[in-house]
Amino acid sequence: MRALLYLVILSTFLAVSCEEKGYHIKGQVDNAENLTVYFDKVDLINNANSIVAKGDTDGSGKFDILMETPPDAGPYRIRIGAKSAYLLLDGQETGISLNGDINTLSKYDYSVTGSETSANYVNMMGSFLRGEKKAADMQQYLVNEAEPMTAFMMALQLFGGSPEMADLHLKVAERLKQNHGDEEFTTQYAGFADAMNKEYLRKMSMEKVKIGEKAPDIVLPNPQGKNMKLSDLKGKIVLLDFWASWCGPCRRENPNVVRVYDKYKEQGFTVFSVSLDGLDERTKRRFQENMLADQMKSQKKRWLDAIAKDNLKWDTHVSDLKKWDSAAAATYGVRSIPRTFLLDRDGNIAYINPRRNLEQAVQALL
Repeated sequence: MRALLYLVILSTFLAVSCEEKGYHIKGQVDNAENLTVYFDKVDLINNANSIVAKGDTDGSGKFDILMETPPDAGPYRIRIGAKSAYLLLDGQETGISLNGDINTLSKYDYSVTGSETSANYVNMMGSFLRGEKKAADMQQYLVNEAEPMTAFMMALQLFGGSPEMADLHLKVAERLKQNHGDEEFTTQYAGFADAMNKEYLRKMSMEKVKIGEKAPDIVLPNPQGKNMKLSDLKGKIVLLDFWASWCGPCRRENPNVVRVYDKYKEQGFTVFSVSLDGLDERTKRRFQENMLADQMKSQKKRWLDAIAKDNLKWDTHVSDLKKWDSAAAATYGVRSIPRTFLLDRDGNIAYINPRRNLEQAVQALL
């Protein structure tokens, strides 16, 4: 009996000893039974993620990946099938444990123990995706409060490679350099932020109107022939949208504009749409004089039909029906569409062409 007890104690001791050796990445992921689990190092800048280690889930979704040495500091992910759970490691962890459901990993609905940095990161990303934090709140958090590595990861994921976000990336990159100056991801991100800033400055140098300047006024007729003024919308956040019924990218973007309008119109957001439908002088020369009136009627009908079909429900639609000869387009240096300008409540240009981040830009101004 005593010998049996000794063997039990010895086997328990050996099991615990084995558990303590190496670096364990383990967890429980529901609805992910008997699947391969990959532990990847993440490179969001170059999109060159690499596999560090791998294992398998058992019949209940549990997994345990053993590494001989701890991973370096930086961003990682646990990938199962097409789903991923992102982690931020500071290099001081002794092991990581993750618990969640494979169907909600993309919503950051999972928990991480063993890494305080990862836990904070997951919590903040989840708060943003659930609508508990606005884009403006997140920008302030990343610049002033977030642990620099968290700020770096979230800045890339939430605000990406838009040149309009260059200032945010520069500030976060400086904070990251102060705390993680010797890391590879620090140098990569600094280069990324610098490239974004150079692209932003290049774009601004080519703009006829610039961010921070007062938006030139536009006075054009609406479909009923009544003149409408852009300046009459002062006090609201205004998306000045140059578009046309014949512009495929414009039409594909319209549902997103409508969605943002519906969501924020009660808070003071609206749209001033300038259509480049109609005929410019070059196009008019293709038609005989007696055909021009019918052509103009047809062009106007296409404009109105597009407004109705795309459900552009705001009442500030204007056009001189001169296509590329539009006076408003010339004033704003518009040479291609869609082209948008987001104005603050004082009528100043706050963003140029905020297409991919329209909602975040509106939130920041609201």
